[in-house]
Amino acid sequence: MSVYICPVCKAPLLRVGNTMKCASNHSYDIAAKGYVNLLGSGKSSRGDDGDMVSARRRFLSAGHYSPLCAALCDMIGKTQYETLLDAGCGEGYYTKRICEISENKQIYGLDISKKAAEKSSSLCKSAHICVASAYDMPYADDSFDVIVNVFSPLALDEYKRVLKPDGHLVMAVPLPEHLKELKQAVYDSVYTKEMKDTALDGFILKESKSVGFVIKLDNATLKDLFMMTPYYHKTGEADKKKLDDIEKLSVTASFVIFDYIKGL
Repeated sequence: MSVYICPVCKAPLLRVGNTMKCASNHSYDIAAKGYVNLLGSGKSSRGDDGDMVSARRRFLSAGHYSPLCAALCDMIGKTQYETLLDAGCGEGYYTKRICEISENKQIYGLDISKKAAEKSSSLCKSAHICVASAYDMPYADDSFDVIVNVFSPLALDEYKRVLKPDGHLVMAVPLPEHLKELKQAVYDSVYTKEMKDTALDGFILKESKSVGFVIKLDNATLKDLFMMTPYYHKTGEADKKKLDDIEKLSVTASFVIFDYIKGL
């Protein structure tokens, strides 16, 4: 049974050939690469642009964040699930590995970036990928046993709606020291954010695990990493050009992975 719902009328969506349709005859074509755009009428696809998606693909496919991916999959593997959603799946690096450890499971991915959905759908043939907002998910209530969030916006109300009772939210977030050397290379003054309260409304924290390592990067890979960050587009050209003179740099990667259970 499909977990998809129509972004217009919220009725169930079923696949008919290469189209998703609801009873009201709203229809959405499935792209040749396998994903479906369910962003909703009047909303434009945004999120990561093509250059950011390509930078992310190059960086992640080289294995620079493989320790994080392994720890994330270990955390997911401790849960019991038949359906899993990667909310903010990006270009599919983590989704692909989740598919590999999830034999005979239903894996879904959502991203607001059409470019990211294209890449993810091509990489993760067995996953169900759509373009949509995490704040207006095209899924029925109580659809998923697990939601995975890796550095994506935290849409708690929607998570609670689409998670089954006692479902899990497995989330990876950067720690304050994450990429400190990169920030110091770009900015004259670096502000270190303190770790936020780990309490989430409607969820109970079951387990957490810190993951830290150092990555040695050449200039091209360093620039790819910077382009992946949320502050890339907020940085002036003069500060970006500071990376041109750096041949190699060792950078701290530091994360924490949380496993939350949906509460009452």
